Amino acid sequence: MPTSKTRRTRVGALRHALAFACVAGSLTACDFKVTNPGPTADKFLTDTLSLVAQVNGVAYTLGDGMNYQVLHGAVAARELFPTGQSGQFGIEPRNWVGYLVTEEQSTPWNTLGRARWLSDQSLTRLKAVLGDGVFAKHPTVAQALIWRGFTYRVLGEAMCVSIVDKGAPSPAKVSLVRAESAFTAAVAVATAANNATLITAAYAGRAQVRVDLGDWTGAEADAANVPAAFKYQMPYYANVDEYGYNRTMWSSTSQSFYKATSVWGTWYAKYYDSSKDPRAAYTKTALTGAGAFPPVGKVPWWPQAKYMTQTAGINLVSGREARLIEAEAALRKGDIVTAMARIDANRASAGAPVAARPASVVEAWTLLKQERGLELWLEGRRLADMRRWTADKTPGALDPLEVPGAASYLEGQDFCFPVSREEANTNPNLKP
Repeated sequence: MPTSKTRRTRVGALRHALAFACVAGSLTACDFKVTNPGPTADKFLTDTLSLVAQVNGVAYTLGDGMNYQVLHGAVAARELFPTGQSGQFGIEPRNWVGYLVTEEQSTPWNTLGRARWLSDQSLTRLKAVLGDGVFAKHPTVAQALIWRGFTYRVLGEAMCVSIVDKGAPSPAKVSLVRAESAFTAAVAVATAANNATLITAAYAGRAQVRVDLGDWTGAEADAANVPAAFKYQMPYYANVDEYGYNRTMWSSTSQSFYKATSVWGTWYAKYYDSSKDPRAAYTKTALTGAGAFPPVGKVPWWPQAKYMTQTAGINLVSGREARLIEAEAALRKGDIVTAMARIDANRASAGAPVAARPASVVEAWTLLKQERGLELWLEGRRLADMRRWTADKTPGALDPLEVPGAASYLEGQDFCFPVSREEANTNPNLKP
């Protein structure tokens, strides 16, 4: 696989060859003059093809931001262990020990913020071009609303605060409210457009958001509309440079030069070794990671096996998560029987062994938290779960390998990503 450097070298060599050909032949045969066409005129952004491209651009930008949020959040949550590699496709030092700091984490805020702006703009343009009647039933609008919902859901779950267009900071919950509104609109438009996949994705996304907002009645009702086998994923691409690949996979794989993370030192490795549950699969090797993690030294390199190709999609929603929403709703009412029925169904679907029967509500909560971790492993959701469980003071313990302490080598654990340096420097509402 050529590196960025070798690709640039080949391009440079080609340019030199062309230049030599022009000198060796007729100088008038080659014209290197370049005309800058300038910015795209606004009128060209309102034709049908352009609007579809803009909606697709929202998805690509959201996926780009999630690439960083998923990977860096996984290390802070100890879904993955850092090997000590930093820099390109690596993990930065404060992230190694559980912290998400502005100096290292500007990219998630900036990229996801750009996805938010693009999403809002695409819907504004669609409404202006299509008119209210067509807008209410157009399949491209349904898709745009789906991406808007997931963009705001990721922002609400992953970021510490919500800021729109250099405005004043507000609680992250504001992004979740916007996500709920987008998914509600998506249900209506997708229904009018007769798009069953988008209808289900909208219900599933709204169920997630209602969990975050504490609306368990609404979350249960929405989850009931999601079949067990349903999945809606964030796609990644092989026909782009490596920054368009699934970053969690590409940052630690034998197919690349990077070995930035390992499943060694995590609860997931310990659990997989004892259960062989395919939801936590990893590959054990005799190699070590690309760097060194000071408290450990060279870290054994055990790459995750959930994502095996550059184009592996990341679940945005799934039917199995919907069943766990129902299980958690049941536990909140003290109903262990219903909760275990949902967990058992999920495990059977995944090919996992039957779980031990909990002897108490507290043990059932511990199991539920483990099941959420397994089902949503490396999907960018664990820190948000930890954040809401901590806020709600729910019973049930997390494993010592995923919370701060000597076992995990976590010095602390930030549950959310900070405002970027660029936002802090340019937003007048944030300046001291």
